[in-house]
Amino acid sequence: MDELLYGAAYYPEYEPEYRTDQDLSMMKEAGMNVIRIAESTWSTWEPREGEYDFSILEDTLEKADQYEMKVIVGTPTYAVPAWLVKKDPDVLATTAEGRGLYGRRQIMDIMNPTYRNAAEALIRHMMPVVESHDCVIGFQLDNETKHYGTAGANVQKLFVNYLKEKFGTVQAMNKAFGLAYWSNSIGSWDDMPDVRGTINGSLAAEFERFQRKLAADFLLWQRHIIDEYRKPSQFVTHNLDFDWKQDEKAPGGHSWGVQPGMNHLEASKALTVAGVDIYHPTQDDLTGAEIAFGGDSTRCLKQAPYICLETEAQAFRYWTPFPGQLRLQAMSHLASGACGVEYWHWHSIHNSYETYWKGVLSHDMRENRIYKECKEIGQDMKRLSPWLKGAHKENQVALIVDNDSQTALKYFPIGDDRSQPGAQFISYNDLVMTYYQALYRQNIECDVIDVHALPGNIDQYKVIVTPALYCASDETIRLLREFVDHGGTLISSFKSFFTDENVKVRTGLQPYGMTDVFGCYYQEFTRPGTTKIKGLPITIWQELLIPDDSEIVKAIYYQHPYWGQYAGIVRNYFGMGRAVYIGCNCDENLLEDVILNACEKADVDLVEDIDARHEEEETLDFPLILRTVINESGQKVHFLMNYSQRKFKIRCPYRIARDLLNDQVYKGNDLVDMKDWDVLVLLEED
Repeated sequence: MDELLYGAAYYPEYEPEYRTDQDLSMMKEAGMNVIRIAESTWSTWEPREGEYDFSILEDTLEKADQYEMKVIVGTPTYAVPAWLVKKDPDVLATTAEGRGLYGRRQIMDIMNPTYRNAAEALIRHMMPVVESHDCVIGFQLDNETKHYGTAGANVQKLFVNYLKEKFGTVQAMNKAFGLAYWSNSIGSWDDMPDVRGTINGSLAAEFERFQRKLAADFLLWQRHIIDEYRKPSQFVTHNLDFDWKQDEKAPGGHSWGVQPGMNHLEASKALTVAGVDIYHPTQDDLTGAEIAFGGDSTRCLKQAPYICLETEAQAFRYWTPFPGQLRLQAMSHLASGACGVEYWHWHSIHNSYETYWKGVLSHDMRENRIYKECKEIGQDMKRLSPWLKGAHKENQVALIVDNDSQTALKYFPIGDDRSQPGAQFISYNDLVMTYYQALYRQNIECDVIDVHALPGNIDQYKVIVTPALYCASDETIRLLREFVDHGGTLISSFKSFFTDENVKVRTGLQPYGMTDVFGCYYQEFTRPGTTKIKGLPITIWQELLIPDDSEIVKAIYYQHPYWGQYAGIVRNYFGMGRAVYIGCNCDENLLEDVILNACEKADVDLVEDIDARHEEEETLDFPLILRTVINESGQKVHFLMNYSQRKFKIRCPYRIARDLLNDQVYKGNDLVDMKDWDVLVLLEED
């Protein structure tokens, strides 16, 4: 790509009146250069079986050619038409809750033959319509694909075949999953019961792993169809999304942690360019952490720039951005390695489910404050395009995520049974984000990588962080042991290395296979109650660590009349490296100190304290976030972002730097004014 992509999802088929010329003209005026179209309206393109009407699509493409607007075409397969369900009710997925009713999107059985045949026919009729248009730069497969809980009889049969291939015999499976418990073992594959009723967490987790594989294979199936038509210059992408967290910051929810319904690493095999959807709190709750986590994990899938295919413009009433925040958000995506930013969506919809998920334009469809800020961003994108070609990162820290551990900890939660009144627990994603933010808030940039990508990536890091790596295979344990032995630093949280890859608890001392690496072991864990560590309370989870009797082992002990003989945090030297085990859900400030100390000892290239003042108050780290990319010429481009209402005077942290947004040159002693919710994009010069 010769320039950064900037635009929006665009659905003229949703608009009350025809206005494509006006829309595209306004987009061009705002500096937008790309639209994403077509993925949402199967029933418009095929109102009745075998009757295709792509007139709106053809007109949109012709107008895009005319206005020199790039286009990403989505395959319209994630929302099925009513006639298809009438033809075959089994098109609707049967899940743990039974079969759903028609109406919502993403309710289909992605393995249903009727659905597959109709989806393929639709794609094959659509592709000749779009392939002749030069404006089409790429294709998006489906939309936020997941397995949707599909668990009907056809999927159960496929699962049995999967188990046969993996284990060979029922005896091997029975042993791996411990199915003797409550008489759950089976004597023949024909006796395999409906998995939806299982009480065995290992079998349940295996089924979810299988479901995620179905979703990834579904994208690959679509990719093979698209490949028959697309030009070599046209990319294939998909808008991966994350788990969805609802809290007081965003009652409607926002992107949070690892997606449980799709393994992103598996899904990325179907893509030439990774794509992502990231939604996050704004106004006083805008921190940039969700943007950074989503970007860091998506960038690492292909070790290359990615496209943010969806993010918010206005959206919910509590997401209406303060002045300057839309610009800061756009720059935050680029700071994580994105090569494009698109809003969902261009215009607010006037009816149905997402009426109040507002786009760039409000319901009056006229120029507004958001649109005017988009025009500023469009100019920024043009200025930055030459400097961000081939942008990449060279991070020395990696945070490891794992779908299998996420699933297992749903069945065996950290803390209390979440269904009980007054339950105290922490979810896998909450813990992952706690550890990620402990890095982020201290300006320690990291890659977010799937545990199964470790073999190809491990040697490039100085520090690896594993929050709740509950399921760890012998191979994973071997890799991490060697990493530390050869000089790396490992930071692991409680609930790491507890089971094997089949969610079967190990029989050795915990943390299994790593006790000599961390210089400690434990046999007991408990609810913390009044326990403190370094004078600070701990919550939810406490492992009673017994440190080795060695001078090289350094431990921080609990403060409690009975648990005081046990440690909560242990540091150890192992081989040429270091290891830190954090056996409790400790205070976030203490967690930040432990992580920073470990990174310093590992000689990670840390950001020096930012010399910034707000009135007489000195500020370090958050809300000032510094993120760096390296362009194809090897030049460092630094994004210095202010996630607050405060105004700062900042001393230029580089000998010479040029602000690429206004061409102003600063020297090391120059003071730079930073407004509220502001961003500086600094090219470090010799």
